[in-house]
Amino acid sequence: MWRVYIAELKKLCLVVGRPPAASRGGTLSIGLGFFCSTSGNELSTNHSIRLHNLSRSSVVRAFQRNLRDFIELLKLSCRMGLAIFRLGSHFVPFASHPEFQPEWAREIENTLKHSANLVKSFGVRVTMHPAQYVVLNSPRQDVVERSLAELRYHFWILDTLGLGRESVVVIHIGGVYGDKSRALRRFEESLYQNRWLLKRLAIENDERYYTAQEVLEVAEALGIPFVFDYYHHTLNPSSFSVDRLISTWRGVVPEVHISSKPDRVARFGEHGDYVDIQDFKNLINIFNSGNPIDVVAEAKGKEKAISKLLKEIEREGMDSLIRKPMCSPESTTLVLERFENSL
Repeated sequence: MWRVYIAELKKLCLVVGRPPAASRGGTLSIGLGFFCSTSGNELSTNHSIRLHNLSRSSVVRAFQRNLRDFIELLKLSCRMGLAIFRLGSHFVPFASHPEFQPEWAREIENTLKHSANLVKSFGVRVTMHPAQYVVLNSPRQDVVERSLAELRYHFWILDTLGLGRESVVVIHIGGVYGDKSRALRRFEESLYQNRWLLKRLAIENDERYYTAQEVLEVAEALGIPFVFDYYHHTLNPSSFSVDRLISTWRGVVPEVHISSKPDRVARFGEHGDYVDIQDFKNLINIFNSGNPIDVVAEAKGKEKAISKLLKEIEREGMDSLIRKPMCSPESTTLVLERFENSL
């Protein structure tokens, strides 16, 4: 149960995990991945329920479906040579809701612990990215408390799976609320008052309020990683130091996000179905100092977008840049069979 678990976690400021090594001044290598589900939702880690149907059986049923699909998505990532995958925030539906019962969490926690070795056996990095309603700099204390509850849940998932500090939980700083300086102070105060957040929290530049340079400065001040989002940077640009960005990760391979604008833009900041190869080249030019990065493609086409991008990368003669995980779906068959039989 994460409410008990997190009490012990609060004693820690920083925890040394087992991160992938990020050597400074080495050779640029790029691990690719997609997020949450396949493009048609045939496989998804975000199967959920309606709040009025919240019960032990409905939660466990949705969670088990998400867990099975999660394993299949890791197998798919492995087959495609992908190094990173973003786990959906609805993995355990309504887990941060006040009506979610502690005994449900204990039951789910046991299953997660049983699944940990299988998840790690694929060698695919797993991270999470809560929705935009997680706002730690809100002037409303009730919003901050709900945000903290949601983050406790995300940390609980990754901790129970036994994943290292490379498995970050990515959020935006939040809004401006008429005074950016005060909004930034509220964000920093939320972390100082909840130092357990320093274990996994990472912050990302957004398309409206906080530029890459501003987020980098906050990340450095708080000692947390900065996740660079290329598309947001094109919409809300600034100058920033890539070397300083890499330093915020303290030896872990940085997570980076990429997407491209859609053919027809319906709203500001909307992501396209695919990643434009020119945007990928531009990203390479930004990170040209020879450091490995893991790139989550936030394209709506998901695995189809990745397949298309990989073909274009090969046509451009850049396929040597792609770093694939040391994994084999076949090598996990026996463990997978035991796991499925236990559900």
